[in-house]
Amino acid sequence: MAQLYAACRTNGVLVVRHVQLASQLQGQLDGVFQAQEASFLAGISEEIDFTGDWKPDDDELLVINGLPDAQTLLAVANQNAVALPPLNVQNFGNENVKGLFTALGEGQNRRLLIQNFSPQQLLSTQFTLLHDGNVFRRLTEPAFSLGTQLVASISAAGAIRFKSYPMLRRILDITPVFHEATDAELGTFCAHGNLSFVDAQAFVANADEGMRKFVHSIGKLNVLGLHAVAEIEARAIEIGFQIAVVGGRISVPQDRKGAKTLFSFLLNRVYRGPIDHQLQITNSNRPLA
Repeated sequence: MAQLYAACRTNGVLVVRHVQLASQLQGQLDGVFQAQEASFLAGISEEIDFTGDWKPDDDELLVINGLPDAQTLLAVANQNAVALPPLNVQNFGNENVKGLFTALGEGQNRRLLIQNFSPQQLLSTQFTLLHDGNVFRRLTEPAFSLGTQLVASISAAGAIRFKSYPMLRRILDITPVFHEATDAELGTFCAHGNLSFVDAQAFVANADEGMRKFVHSIGKLNVLGLHAVAEIEARAIEIGFQIAVVGGRISVPQDRKGAKTLFSFLLNRVYRGPIDHQLQITNSNRPLA
């Protein structure tokens, strides 16, 4: 019979709690998650290895392998659920629940189905009315609602299939396979001999998530090491992209939008359309097979 688990974060560490259910409710759990799995997989025609550079289309799933958190969840789901620490419903708000999941199937067909969990699902924190007989009464016991869709599934081999990176990282630690640039990495980036910044400290202080992802990708691909400034400038001129080179260094715009546009160019995300010859920019890319 399916069991329900809560994936929690305690001091940054993933811990799992057993959500104790009445037996009749356990019997309904399979159907709820199976329906959500069918919706999650509906229309999917392609799976793409996650690199951080591609936003999937509606018919695509992203895949990550080798994530330690996935192995943690699989190991827990293979134990006797009753032996796990139960979720403390009386102190639910402090359990720091990030996701809910269950395990379905056996052997190689076994998989974990994971939902996101948000504070809005805590019904007891709201003025909630519960139908009881012919009247409504106020819900006073700790309660929460299940999510309406899956965030990810994890196969028996540890492959994580998902559609949204921001949603997945709310539950699992993605940094072992992909991370955004830290302040230290941004500082190293600003000190690169091929770049020029008006105010490097302000650049680091104002770098948002998108900027950090750009810087991480540029460093990972070693764009500035493999391509000289003169070559980069020549490629920009070829397509009519405006780039400023001062004293042999590429000048990074002070405004965030301008900097992101430059970084998009360095990551092959700016191009001249082959049909209308207009300059285009894309927020994701991957090599054409």
